[in-house]
This record gives sequence, structure tokens and C-alpha cells, in this order.
Amino acid sequence: MDFATFASVYKRYLHKILAIILLGVFILNTIPREFIHEFAGHHDTADALHHHDGLTISEQHRHCDFLQIGVEPYELFVTIYIPPVQKVIWIFSPLTLPETTHVPYFNLTPRAPPASLA
Repeated sequence: MDFATFASVYKRYLHKILAIILLGVFILNTIPREFIHEFAGHHDTADALHHHDGLTISEQHRHCDFLQIGVEPYELFVTIYIPPVQKVIWIFSPLTLPETTHVPYFNLTPRAPPASLA
């Protein structure tokens, strides 16, 4: 097996693993927390309601922290960054073009290539 074939198989294998991980993250974030909590194997305690005047003390309330997990609210975080500035002076030398002259040829015959008259 040459290197190109091995790299192609390895790349496809990594793509499958990454796709499964991303699918799992997507599923966990879209399923309601209360539905997942049903499979946790424990139940939250409920406060007992007593209908009488005065203070009432009940057993300690136990609430699952898993239901509190969620995406944090977006808070705008603004920073001001002033980059250091250094003055740049550009010096361009003038472009020198060779001078050309135009010499008219009036005494040429109307054929090509030009020939001098003797």
C-alpha cells in the first residue's frame, strides 16, 4: 500500500470520527434537558406543602445541576486596541527614460524593405 492510498483511507476514517462527534454534540444540544434528566436514575425532591400559619421546615431540597447547564448569554465584550504607528517616508527616484529621436525618411521607395538610393 503506497502512502497516497494510506493517507486517503486515514483521512476518510478521521472524517467519519469527526462526523460522529459533531452529530453527538448536536444531538445533546438540541434534546431538552428535562428529557435527558429522566434517564439519570435519580429524582429531585419536592417540597412538601403545609397549609397552616407560621414557619414550615421540610427536608433539604435536592435539585439536579444538569438541568442548569446551558449556553451562556451573549455579552458584548469590546476592547480598544491602538496599534503602534510609525511614520513611513516613501522616496521614489524619478524614472529615467532613454531619449528617442525621430528621423523622417522622405526619399524611400514605396517597397519593403527600404533600400537606399545610390
